[in-house]
Amino acid sequence: MWMGTKIRSSGINIIGDIPWGTHLCQFYQTKEDLMDILVPYFKAGLKDHEFCIWITSQPSDVEEAKEALRKSVPDIDIYLEKGQIEIISYTHWNSKGSKEVIFDPERLINRWIEKLNNALADGYDGLRLTENISWLEKENRNDFVKFEEKLDSVIGNHRIAALCTYSLDIFDTIEIIDIIANHRFSLIKREGVWQQIESHKRKKVENTAIRSVQDPEVKSREAYDHLEELVKERTTQLEKACVQLKESEKDLAEAQKMAHIGSWKWDIVTDELYWSDEVYRIFGFNPHEFRETFDIFFDHIHPDDRDFVNTTIRKALEGGPFDNNYRVISADGEERIVHAQGEVIFNEKNTPIRMRGTLQDITERIKIEDLLMLSEEKYHSFIQNFTGIAFQQDKDFNLEFVKGSVEEITGYSEEELMSKKRWKKLVEKEDLPLFLKKEREVKNALSPYYGKLSYRIRCKDGKIKWVHEVYQKIPDKNGKFDSYQSTVSDVTERIKAKEALVKIEDARKKEIHHRIKNNLQVISSLLDLQAEKFSHREAVPTLEILEAFKESQNRVISMSLIHEELYKGEGTDTLNFSVYLRKLAENLFQTYSLCSKNIRLYMDLEENTFFNIDVAVPLGIIVNELVSNSLKHAFAENKEGEIRILLCREEMDDEIHRSLFSLTISDNGKGIPENVELRSVESLGLQLVSILVNQVDGKIELKKARGTEFRIVFSIAERS
Repeated sequence: MWMGTKIRSSGINIIGDIPWGTHLCQFYQTKEDLMDILVPYFKAGLKDHEFCIWITSQPSDVEEAKEALRKSVPDIDIYLEKGQIEIISYTHWNSKGSKEVIFDPERLINRWIEKLNNALADGYDGLRLTENISWLEKENRNDFVKFEEKLDSVIGNHRIAALCTYSLDIFDTIEIIDIIANHRFSLIKREGVWQQIESHKRKKVENTAIRSVQDPEVKSREAYDHLEELVKERTTQLEKACVQLKESEKDLAEAQKMAHIGSWKWDIVTDELYWSDEVYRIFGFNPHEFRETFDIFFDHIHPDDRDFVNTTIRKALEGGPFDNNYRVISADGEERIVHAQGEVIFNEKNTPIRMRGTLQDITERIKIEDLLMLSEEKYHSFIQNFTGIAFQQDKDFNLEFVKGSVEEITGYSEEELMSKKRWKKLVEKEDLPLFLKKEREVKNALSPYYGKLSYRIRCKDGKIKWVHEVYQKIPDKNGKFDSYQSTVSDVTERIKAKEALVKIEDARKKEIHHRIKNNLQVISSLLDLQAEKFSHREAVPTLEILEAFKESQNRVISMSLIHEELYKGEGTDTLNFSVYLRKLAENLFQTYSLCSKNIRLYMDLEENTFFNIDVAVPLGIIVNELVSNSLKHAFAENKEGEIRILLCREEMDDEIHRSLFSLTISDNGKGIPENVELRSVESLGLQLVSILVNQVDGKIELKKARGTEFRIVFSIAERS
């Protein structure tokens, strides 16, 4: 065995210096773990004038290895250029002139010896090497462990320092124990700290070799005893390893359950899928009653997220990252949100063969994040849109905190207001007793206490403003002393607007009373006219009296319909007269249903015609009188006929005039005799029509060619 006299620096703090012939190994889980050891290892070799070779495999490639060295060895490019270090991919190192990667133990050893001889010939002190064994297929691992034993003896007799690296996620417990036995030192990270494991077998073999030189006959006997001891030691190690493995699996399962994180593996070749217990819990399945496959897993992804997940997996199989959130549907139909992370394992042909990762149920976290985001948005929105003053006072009502539109409302800056100590110094004298009463009440009340009050303050410039304060009494964080929080808003304009509305409302009520009074006077006049009709007659039939009052009732209804439409107009003093006419006509046809059953009504009305009440009431009574007359007198009993109502704008100077209208009521009944003039008609209704036409400053025209037609032309004041 080569026991070089010259000690080399390993570059690894936990190991320190090593002699030539040292064979080490490192177990890693992440790329960071790998670089944590290899970078200082090669930095020390380059410094000690050694020839260095780095054979890369996942999780790092050649360029990543160079970049990692470049951060710690600034002049790495110089070393690369002069050839003191070679960084080679495992596919290139282990291929025989083709793209196929082959595990050939004899060839590998010969290549190492060849590299060493060339390095010594070039004047280097020796060879420092590393190779990542993650690329090795499972069926070749037993052969590689045996190869490690032979390699260990070769390294021990040459100027070589070798560091082999293994992924903990690929090799099982028994393989790891065999690997440790074949290396002088093994490095493994526990709880974030690197630890070294020294091989007892190597140590005892070295001690036996030394003694055999002194006494050759002892060698055979001690070798047998040592072999037996190794078997016992290996058995004990395996038993302990199994116990530790079971404990670790139990701890891992508990940790996954607490964190709602499960682990999974997918064999792409066989489509076999492994889930940890927590993944089963997330999907709501019983592991003893369910055989997981990729298709079943995919069926439980939310339908709206399947394309997204499928695309992400496809990109991962092409070398991209797999780190995303998506929704799943559990066995009981519940929608859950999960966070998935994973990585793809490729073979030597760069074909994806396995995929592994974690799955975390983040449903509750997302809900909390959404609520927090909503609360934060509401808070920012409140702060941005808050136009009042917020302040806090101590138990004696001294100001402790003031924020908001202080200067806009009071004229004082926040600092000036704080210097006044008390908000009540701004309260107007006339309102101060009310304010002080509020302070006494809130001081004597139990916590928590809430209230509100409107009062006036005097601003810095002497102006008076109305403010509305909402206040509350709360205990402090220790629950011992009370403090007071308030928000104050400027309500001056609101108060002024309220006062103005009161005045407007008063004026509106007076106007309504005035118009109702006028309408009642119209009704009174109608009744007077009706009474006068009967006053000079000695006997009046009952039916005639009923008919007279029925006519008066229709006139009142025509006015009530106007008030109904005005009420729908949301406070305006105009109404849509076309809508009103339709309701009035329908009401008349219902009133005279016996007369109108064979009579059709045709209406052609200008849309969106808005008249004020002073025009609408007279026109409504006119329509009432003329349509009623047609229904009662124009048609013989059971004879068919029609009544037409036309409302339209009139032309003036060949243009449609906005404020000039015509209202035409016609029928195709028996008509009025040719020798009868409108002014000479004794009918109370027609007399009333003439009076009302004059009231709206209109003109009425009677046509008797085909039935009876009344055409009224009038104008209205234009709306502003």
